[in-house]
Amino acid sequence: MNLKPFARYVYGNVPGAAAVRFAVKDIMASRVRKPEFDAVTKFDIGDGLIIDVGANRGQSIAAFKALSPRSRVIAFEPEPRSAKQLDARYGKDRSVEIETCALGDKQDTITFFVPSYGYWNCDGMAATSNAEATAWLNDPTRMFRFDKRKLSVKEESVALRTLDSYELHPRLLKLHAQGAELAILLGAKETVLKHCPLLMCAFPKSEVTAILRKWGYSPYSYVRSHFQSGISDSRFTFTWFLASSHLAQLQDQKRRIR
Repeated sequence: MNLKPFARYVYGNVPGAAAVRFAVKDIMASRVRKPEFDAVTKFDIGDGLIIDVGANRGQSIAAFKALSPRSRVIAFEPEPRSAKQLDARYGKDRSVEIETCALGDKQDTITFFVPSYGYWNCDGMAATSNAEATAWLNDPTRMFRFDKRKLSVKEESVALRTLDSYELHPRLLKLHAQGAELAILLGAKETVLKHCPLLMCAFPKSEVTAILRKWGYSPYSYVRSHFQSGISDSRFTFTWFLASSHLAQLQDQKRRIR
């Protein structure tokens, strides 16, 4: 038996199992990170600003602070429960700020959909549409003895803002927003074009890649400590998008090492 579908069955059917599993995952997140994040060390972030869109349980915040300790982080997390946990975790850290709102291409109030399966609160899959929030769980191959009757969705009213409205000056922008990345970029156009931050995007769709190309960015995967041109394959969550100024920084770094 594939252990992952069985483990998910346990999360949904055994009270407390999911909470224990993700508590361990949160602890490990500060010690073990996705390899794509290591590319942060290729650039001089210094005490600059990192914007983390879709902070979830803080895995990315932990990675950024480990790799660039002097950086400041503003993390956006619209799912209320996750945002509350982040606030409790980082509330005393002056270099980290938590914003409890969604980002998009306009100012509004939206409905946020948070799925659950039995005893498993799947807040990491929360999205701005019911279909997006439940798409992953609705695949019966992902769970042993999948029972659609145990799948439910809670609706939360969440403030929607544009990133441009914050007038920030980021060195790096990370996007992991369950399919809302394009809308977020449209609401961040002024910020991106003015400050040209490094960009990390989770599972970028073709329209995201297309608009970033128009803005002067090209996609790169980060493999074995090197950037390779193109979208990251299925082994990786994030694709890096770099502009000519970022590539120039990499070349300068190579010359200094020589």
